[in-house]
Amino acid sequence: MTDVTFGARKTPRPNDFGPSTTSTPLHRAAGRLQAVLPPGWLVDVVDIAKRRDEAPQPILRVRMPENRPAAS
Repeated sequence: MTDVTFGARKTPRPNDFGPSTTSTPLHRAAGRLQAVLPPGWLVDVVDIAKRRDEAPQPILRVRMPENRPAAS
């Protein structure tokens, strides 16, 4: 996966390493959003800093499924 935001630090999705021990309001919101999205859509909690001298702030990022041409 390519991160298009320069300098962004990514936190792993809960499914990457088994059950998550982190339960923050943002992670719970991400889980609720993921539950209602269509199959293939992903929700990530990403830490980004607006400027290099600022502390990163977590945000939710929703990714659409990739459009892949059908195999013929």
